[in-house]
Amino acid sequence: MAASTTASSSSQKVWFITGCSSGIGRELALAALARGDKVIATARSAAKLDDLVQRGAHTVALDVTWADDVLHKTIVDAVAVYGRIDILVNNAGYVLQGAMEECSAQEVFDLFNTNVFGVLNMVRAVMPYLRAQKSGVVANIGSLAAWRSHATTGMYCATKFATAGITEGLREEVAHLGIEVTSIDLGSFRTELAANMVVSKRNIPELDAATNPVREFLSSLHGKQPGDPVKAAKLISELLTKTGRGAGRTLPPRLAFGKDSVAYVKDALERSQKMLDEWSDIVSTTNHDDTA
Repeated sequence: MAASTTASSSSQKVWFITGCSSGIGRELALAALARGDKVIATARSAAKLDDLVQRGAHTVALDVTWADDVLHKTIVDAVAVYGRIDILVNNAGYVLQGAMEECSAQEVFDLFNTNVFGVLNMVRAVMPYLRAQKSGVVANIGSLAAWRSHATTGMYCATKFATAGITEGLREEVAHLGIEVTSIDLGSFRTELAANMVVSKRNIPELDAATNPVREFLSSLHGKQPGDPVKAAKLISELLTKTGRGAGRTLPPRLAFGKDSVAYVKDALERSQKMLDEWSDIVSTTNHDDTA
């Protein structure tokens, strides 16, 4: 933990970031600190955040799957550190690798509990403070996986599809209160996300023809991802604070983030447009005759 001081000016933001032990979460905490902002960095084990303490962060042990009453008490204590929270970044999450049939009910629940329900848990805990302030930003760290699902990563993709829907719905609910909500749909960045994938315990050999190519691709990608997490964190910090390259810009509901993510989303949209073009004449014939 770092020393407790009240944030000194409106230009100095207070960040609350989940999943800061590594990857984008850690780099974003460092980028925010480099801006001169205040950072409350969390991880399930606060001991993994000692280097962030040395950089000036206040650290908190937090599991996004905790019960509401425990999370609310944790947020009360966190708000007391700097007097407010300006930016909530829901970054905690992981990848479950396995075909739909291979993934057990418990494995799927655990994945959704962190990647989806964890986001909702944090929103319920932090949003009352943002509503009271009538200002703030909620940034959900999404993925290009939210735009198209694939064999082997379908369950993970489903969590990101769900988070995208949560983001867009929440955005409409709180926009009139001066609160912005966005999903940052990351491409492949050189973090430990791929190395830390959870693999389903069950394997069905009959599905290997579909799943093995994806497994091999994911294995070969680790350490060679095109995205630089340091550059990503710096840009995200500018966009969420509307400074630098984010000055004068309104955050979109969803932002394809990374060169590969932009290309991936374009391909997904073109695929959807092609399906509409091929089928719209047939599927548009189902209205009542008394409607236009």
